[in-house]
Amino acid sequence: MASIALCIHYSIESPSLWKGNGGIARMVALGKTKMANVKIRNIAHRGIWDDSVPQNTLKAFRLAWEAGATWVETDFHRTAAGQMVCIHVENELRRYTGCEKAIVDLTPEEVATLRLTPPNGEGERIPLLDEVLATVPRHGTLQAEIKGYAPDYPELFDAAVRAAGLTEENIVVSSFKFEALLDFHKRLPKYRTLFLLGVPKNGDVDVAAKTAQCAEAGFWAFCPGLCANDRPLTPDEADAVRATGMSFRVYGVNTPEALTVARDIGAEAFTCNHWRKAFEWARNIGGVELLA
Repeated sequence: MASIALCIHYSIESPSLWKGNGGIARMVALGKTKMANVKIRNIAHRGIWDDSVPQNTLKAFRLAWEAGATWVETDFHRTAAGQMVCIHVENELRRYTGCEKAIVDLTPEEVATLRLTPPNGEGERIPLLDEVLATVPRHGTLQAEIKGYAPDYPELFDAAVRAAGLTEENIVVSSFKFEALLDFHKRLPKYRTLFLLGVPKNGDVDVAAKTAQCAEAGFWAFCPGLCANDRPLTPDEADAVRATGMSFRVYGVNTPEALTVARDIGAEAFTCNHWRKAFEWARNIGGVELLA
């Protein structure tokens, strides 16, 4: 029990979370045992960015690595011209560049000349996959989300990783697209794969079925959302993920309230739009220690 107590924290002030945790939280509450802080990895979502630095740019990634982040999350599309470009979705393309095209239809000239311009800063180029990989330190991990997919996506991705002098230990591949992630995993099983799942508050998502599907596929991690419109997984659902052997992580921890939920359901890591602020949130909340 001592070793378990060092690893797991459940808030005594949140009795609703005690149910379904193998009795650990209930025993802690009854015994008033002081638990160690739960440790959670804080992942810089699209780098470190604000109104002066656009997200998903080389500058945003370098700022994150220089600030001490060891994990950075980003997004890659395969364009029709065969380039692997780093940008989230069309909304960001329009907001930062004014371009109304679909990302898949961007030409190499447009990728080279368009500038991602924030409200209070200078424009930055849309990065290519090899340029992003070149920023990753040897001790760093890049969590790369599959966006626009194509049959040659895995080969293009793997070739770029090897050309950058990185290995599969530096990479986690994620996606909301189950079939794309499964195809990537089957063709390149050396890479860790993470499935992203939105569970809308008013939606009908069978979390148990998705958990089982991802475990059967052999994915490394299961990552539901904690954004404003998401329903957090219950402690029982989180326990079910862990029982499969998959890593349990969450995305969209962008407020102190979301960080509190991530702590209380035992998430191992989370992505955050406000990487620096999250450390302050953790100090104010208590019961949690963030790992860079």
